[in-house]
Amino acid sequence: MKVKKTSYYIGSLLMITNLFSCVELDDFKVPEFEITEPQIKSNSDIRAIKNASNQAGQKIYTFKADDTSVIEAYVISSDEGGNFYKKMIIQDKNENPTSGIEVLIDLRAYFTKFNFGRKIYIKMAGLSVTNDDGKYIIGYNVRNEIEVIPEYLIDDFIVRSGTTENIISKPITLTDFNNEDIGIYIQLKDVQFRNDEIGKTYAGETYDEFDGERVLVQCDSRISTILSTSTFSDFKSNLIPAQRGDIQAVLTKDYYSEKYILVLNNLSSVDFVDEDRCDPEFLNCAGETNNSQQIIFYEDFENINKTKDLEELGWTNINMNFGKEKYKKSSFDGNNNMRISAYNSEENPLEVWLVSPAINFDNSEDEILTFDTKASYDNGTILTAWVSTDFSENIEKATWQQLDVKISVGPSSTYGTDYISSGKISLSCLSGKVYIALRYLGGDPGIGTTYDIDNFKILGK
Repeated sequence: MKVKKTSYYIGSLLMITNLFSCVELDDFKVPEFEITEPQIKSNSDIRAIKNASNQAGQKIYTFKADDTSVIEAYVISSDEGGNFYKKMIIQDKNENPTSGIEVLIDLRAYFTKFNFGRKIYIKMAGLSVTNDDGKYIIGYNVRNEIEVIPEYLIDDFIVRSGTTENIISKPITLTDFNNEDIGIYIQLKDVQFRNDEIGKTYAGETYDEFDGERVLVQCDSRISTILSTSTFSDFKSNLIPAQRGDIQAVLTKDYYSEKYILVLNNLSSVDFVDEDRCDPEFLNCAGETNNSQQIIFYEDFENINKTKDLEELGWTNINMNFGKEKYKKSSFDGNNNMRISAYNSEENPLEVWLVSPAINFDNSEDEILTFDTKASYDNGTILTAWVSTDFSENIEKATWQQLDVKISVGPSSTYGTDYISSGKISLSCLSGKVYIALRYLGGDPGIGTTYDIDNFKILGK
């Protein structure tokens, strides 16, 4: 009996399928091709591309078809871990970079072609650039919207060299954050995740949508920033470390370009090994905070006509670096408050203390502190509260204990609208003359969140 050819082909196909089904996918590696060094040279750079966009004064600037600008750059992002998607971050140098930019490409698994550290060339003719509040983006102009460069056109615009360089992360502190460093591979030293983040995953909590945001704190300044992780990343379900240490990541801004964020390529760039955390030792008084109490001290700033009036009432308003910027009287919609901001101060660091007059605790008990804050143009929480019983004009000679207060978090591209309460902080373990201070530590350029302070109140029995 003859076997039909159709049956033979099906049988052969099944044999081949079974053969390959026994092979682990992990046994396959990304093929390595010999790359002929392209005959191309750069005649421009990332900073010049940004300047061209700025000079044009357009939402989206498109380079003409006959433009000859070619930039050389190094890839500092990788989508291998799933934390980047169709966006490639490049910077101008592999070491000591000065400028970075985001490139939108319609290419999945671009790490197989444009790997971390790969030197590339980009022909700008026909491509477009936009500035999204300091985050510059290269892409394709589609109906006056910046979109991904189509996959079939990528090779026309982006040329891969045969060179992969070691990327040396740029050491930086949170007070140094500014728009010039967006799109650069940075390193933060001696940081840790905020205490209330411990026990969470990078982006695997039920409330994480699209991205998980976890707060990082720099140990020396207590300034915080956000580590953002995609819910599609391979390491989203890993627990964040409880230790402190160093981290390397891409500095950029969030989807809405409202705040600075860090984005990891993978977890190998998180080097948290020091078990000795740097959590602040908050003053911990065990007094009652829920009973009705009388006002011992209250300042709503309504009678302040100029900033100097506050000092005449016994408040100390001092710039620790002898600069000009201090807390200033502000008014909005008929309400007075005290405002502090590093924006346009040209001071970095900007450290300013606002210290209350002496408040007598000898004739009361169960004292509590409460005040209101409102944050605007928020790019990091840089306001803290402190208490002292031995302050006398000199901030540095006094003994200060930090208070565990809530500070407002506001929008990063506009003024905030709502005040939030600090919560009720017990001061019942203190006696004699007590001084409360609000310390602002920011910088320009850097993190310069604006704060309004109001309704400063001490209650007690």
